[in-house]
Amino acid sequence: MRTIGIAPNPLKREAVELTTKLAAWLATRGVTPMVTTDAGEAARSNAMVVSEEHLAECDLLLVLGGDGTMLRWGRLAVPRGTPMMGVNFGRYGFITEIHPKHVTDALEKVLTGEYYISERVVLKATLTRGKKKIDEFHALNDVVISKGPLARMLALRTSVNGRFIVTYAADGIIVSSPTGSTAYSLSAGGPVVHPDVCVLLITPICPHTLTARSLVVPDCDKIQITGDSSESDTEMMLTIDGQLGEHLLQTDKVEITKSNYTAKLIQLEPQSFYRKLQTRLRWGERFSG
Repeated sequence: MRTIGIAPNPLKREAVELTTKLAAWLATRGVTPMVTTDAGEAARSNAMVVSEEHLAECDLLLVLGGDGTMLRWGRLAVPRGTPMMGVNFGRYGFITEIHPKHVTDALEKVLTGEYYISERVVLKATLTRGKKKIDEFHALNDVVISKGPLARMLALRTSVNGRFIVTYAADGIIVSSPTGSTAYSLSAGGPVVHPDVCVLLITPICPHTLTARSLVVPDCDKIQITGDSSESDTEMMLTIDGQLGEHLLQTDKVEITKSNYTAKLIQLEPQSFYRKLQTRLRWGERFSG
């Protein structure tokens, strides 16, 4: 690797400080470190300062932060095919792979080719209003259609491949990738899915029925969701990875499919998903009172 971009969360002081150390360390390994102006003055003195777009085009993007920081940078890196490795400065860090104390050891392995690339499904959400395409979004974790600030239940007509499935009476619907199965979908009662399984998950949020459960469909399917046109005064919101939002009209249609893009996440061990279940979700632990 000739260039490695370092993208810290600028709000986390420890991440910015580590960026400075890593920039100097990479320079001694014959690698050109790249940063943006968010990396801090000390890091900029040891690295090439570039725009966010150029940072996302390097040979490897090293993201220092939590899963939210990974999702933000993923929107730039994924379309460019840039592999990413996350250093966990967040609370759970299910997408981030490396503990800050082990980052130089991890980079030594990456520089010698001792790593795996986990290719993750990315979702594509297409928003249509009438016959006009309004916008298109890509999400690594999930696409969510939810209610506005008033506590009114939504009626969300859900179809798969053009075939009507159900109208959910709920606070919203989460369509999740396998990677996103451990995020919002899990909190709403959805299943945990290994990231290599080729499926999409449809999970209602607070459904007003005891029979509504998550639905798992092949990732080659097309999921269409529309609101109830008779509830024209009910506010709805489309949210992408919990970071981008778009107000919806009741008659808008959101179609979710698997994107042609994949997210390339660097891992140092092939079974790290199961380790994370135990160490970060504390899977199967019994808690004593």
